[in-house]
Amino acid sequence: MDRTEDDMKFIGFFGIFNKSFKTIFSWKKIFTQITLAFILPLAIVFLSHMAISNRVFWRIQNNSLPYDTNDSREATTAEWLYYLLFTIAYFILLTVFSILATAAGVFTVASVYTGRDVDFRSVLKIIPKVWKRLFVTFVFIYIALIIYDAIVSIVMAIFRAVLGFSSFSLIVMIIILIVFAFCLLYLSVVCQLASVVTVLENIHGRKALKKGKDLANGKKIDGMGIAFVLYAILVGLIIVYFLFVEYGHEVFKWALIWRVLIGILCGIVLLMLFLVMIVSQTMLYLVCKSYHREAIDKLSLSTFLGAYMGETVVYPKPGEEIQLGRPQPSAPDQQV
Repeated sequence: MDRTEDDMKFIGFFGIFNKSFKTIFSWKKIFTQITLAFILPLAIVFLSHMAISNRVFWRIQNNSLPYDTNDSREATTAEWLYYLLFTIAYFILLTVFSILATAAGVFTVASVYTGRDVDFRSVLKIIPKVWKRLFVTFVFIYIALIIYDAIVSIVMAIFRAVLGFSSFSLIVMIIILIVFAFCLLYLSVVCQLASVVTVLENIHGRKALKKGKDLANGKKIDGMGIAFVLYAILVGLIIVYFLFVEYGHEVFKWALIWRVLIGILCGIVLLMLFLVMIVSQTMLYLVCKSYHREAIDKLSLSTFLGAYMGETVVYPKPGEEIQLGRPQPSAPDQQV
């Protein structure tokens, strides 16, 4: 990375994407290893969940259809139990591989930023030292998302009960959904920054979320723009998967071979997308830190990363721990 710390704060939406792709392609070997070891299982779990849910638990998914058919769609108690166990297993696997991929990706990008030598063996060494902290942060992220979903559901139910079914109520619902989508993008940025903070600083859980919120201020639009693009690609990918793979034989009468090929292509794109998500959120973290003039000089960051590797670390005086969070002295902004 050839930019100075002061230059990093001037990087915006396109610059973060540019540096993310540049980092990935400049270090193809290590990122390929991370992708195959951690992101590939994550993508398999993600796609398997969609396929199994659609094929095995269709009665539960269609249980709320507002019409009757000759074919009973009521799910049995056993099916609900299997669906619950399947969902729990899915979230456990999703969390495990998300933690592994996040820890590996964030550590690698930070190592590249500091100019440290990094290989897959060193990546494996840091995972046992950060996974517990990342797990706690992920739990708080899930709680935040659950609370957010509950608020959205309650607000939508209240407006539906008050306004009923009319053209005006439809317009109001669309406006509410747009507002909540905007809030969800902001929440996703905060959660992504919190994940990076957990790996690169000595805080986790609720404090990491608060730190992520503080960092997002000032670069909120850039972060939300990045999240919007990446999640839009993800939603588009899901639509393509269901349209051409799951229902390709019904909609387009395609042969199995074409559906398999498109499914493989979707899987490859999903791998690349997950990798870009991890790298770009780490880049966003570095940009936000520079924007807020918080010290992330390469020597301090390299020392912090070296502690993960068991290297001898000379810690600063009490109150000056290497947390990459000490504000720098203010200085006049540089001219671009």
